[in-house]
Amino acid sequence: MTTGSNQDIKAVVKSLKANRFDTVEFVEDADTAVRTVLDMIPPEAKVGMGGSMTIRQTGLRDELIKRGNIQMFRPGQVSFEEFLRLPSDIFLTSSNAVTLDGKLVNIDATGNRVAQMVFGPQKVIMVIGQNKIVCDVDEAIKRVKYVIAPHHGMTMGIQAPCAIDGRCTDCKSPGRICNITTIIEKKPRMTEYAIVLVGQDLGLGWDPDWPAERKERIVSAYRAEWEKERATFHPPRP
Repeated sequence: MTTGSNQDIKAVVKSLKANRFDTVEFVEDADTAVRTVLDMIPPEAKVGMGGSMTIRQTGLRDELIKRGNIQMFRPGQVSFEEFLRLPSDIFLTSSNAVTLDGKLVNIDATGNRVAQMVFGPQKVIMVIGQNKIVCDVDEAIKRVKYVIAPHHGMTMGIQAPCAIDGRCTDCKSPGRICNITTIIEKKPRMTEYAIVLVGQDLGLGWDPDWPAERKERIVSAYRAEWEKERATFHPPRP
């Protein structure tokens, strides 16, 4: 079991660098993560953002919006045709999980987020909280399907079985949100990467064996951020 300890984070940093990711940094908290990422983004850059609660929780999205010449758009909130006309220079997101040996594991409903992670923007910047660290790919996939997806679905009101009873049944529902799984084992050849690991729990994800208090803090922070976004959220169309 991983806990996001300093030892876990050091192992992940070492592994990500060995896997050829260009820039890998560890910061203590969300405020430092915001300053670190802002320094990586030129004032004229067009920034695309995945549907990441981690990015919202840090306040990074709001800081970028304050920069009037930063164009923010979310691929999942525009049509495919509009998306193709609005290419981003930088894609800003998180990861559902990162393994101790430096693999990035993500599961999507539509695929727009994971597609941008792999090819398209010149640069991808990821901000990953300590709670997203897992032992290996198998644990990562189980955590997404059995922890993250059900809680995400219940919070967002998505029409899928796991959003009703909180359990993954590997459903065939049109509202299923676990449709595309990507495992980035090494840095994509044509894409520059920067990964900022944060010594703080961010976004949704935990080990079932963690203390109840820690899990509740993660869920409470996630739901609080969701309440700010409720009016702008459009569930994936089946």
